[in-house]
Amino acid sequence: MAAPKPVYFDEEEDEEEQNPGAFMWMEGDSLAPPCQSDRDVVSKIVDIARVTPNDVLFDLGCGDGRICIEAAKRFGARARGVEIEEFLIKRFRELIVANDLQQLVSVSHGDLLAEDLSEATAIVTYLLPDALDQLTPKFTKLLSQTDKDVRIICNTWGIPGLIPDERHDAGPYGNVPLFVYKSSGRHGASKEQAEELRQT
Repeated sequence: MAAPKPVYFDEEEDEEEQNPGAFMWMEGDSLAPPCQSDRDVVSKIVDIARVTPNDVLFDLGCGDGRICIEAAKRFGARARGVEIEEFLIKRFRELIVANDLQQLVSVSHGDLLAEDLSEATAIVTYLLPDALDQLTPKFTKLLSQTDKDVRIICNTWGIPGLIPDERHDAGPYGNVPLFVYKSSGRHGASKEQAEELRQT
């Protein structure tokens, strides 16, 4: 039987209202780009994260929560989003109710850099390089665990200094790189190695 499809806002409303302040955005203002991931990219992320009902997925800079909603609705995973923009949190909470996912999905209004990730088994980011650089020590510690299966999926920009275990291309034109890091067999990357893999 096919997994239930998540309820989202309609496409036209999604385009017009997903970020009313995006036109004023300047680099350095935020830890994340001023846009949501397209829905086909969202589906690809959740697929390659290989989430199950036993997982706890965190989306750092979750926007309207579409990745959390997808993971919970399709696979029964618990999911938690972290977001700073209040209008996006409001939309996220509306989607949680519309999908009847109050028991599985929650959102935290706060600083994603300070979020406790100890419960996470899957982490999703769509963050700018400066933010990923600040999170690298925390991510490296999580990935060094040998008694826990942790996956980190980075949209567009990867974790500085680490070689991804997998790379996937998403989006209608295959132009959105997704980097997957796993807790088993971690190894450091030189800047040259990491840059070469990002460009392949």
